[in-house]
Amino acid sequence: MKTKIVPVIISSICGSLVFSALFLEGGYIDFNDFIGQLVTGFIITPFVLVFGIPLSLMVDAIIRDIKKYKVLIELLLYVLSGVIGTSAVLLLFSLGDGMSVFLMFKTFLILGLSCSVPFGISSIILKYAFKTVSSH
Repeated sequence: MKTKIVPVIISSICGSLVFSALFLEGGYIDFNDFIGQLVTGFIITPFVLVFGIPLSLMVDAIIRDIKKYKVLIELLLYVLSGVIGTSAVLLLFSLGDGMSVFLMFKTFLILGLSCSVPFGISSIILKYAFKTVSSH
């Protein structure tokens, strides 16, 4: 579980940066607007915790016995989990207020993948880094 803290932080930062890039209005922005949007983007962190860690544990369980193309399959499962997580969050939002947020699926998919892919890459790197350190 300790190896999941760093991916949550990295994923939240990446998601927050993409959130601020996607939802800033206008062409010119100043530094204060960008920092404000970046901080607002950290609203993503609870979603990363609620969806990211359980999905990551599920991915770890799935790839445990895979021998060939393990890293590629693991990364593809993280991409798939980003799509599933985005769909689940949008479904929850659409049920809550009766509004069809699926019209913005592409935007939210970019946002979801900007969280799940860095989460997966950092998780894979940390897992294999700890494995090589502990084997010495």
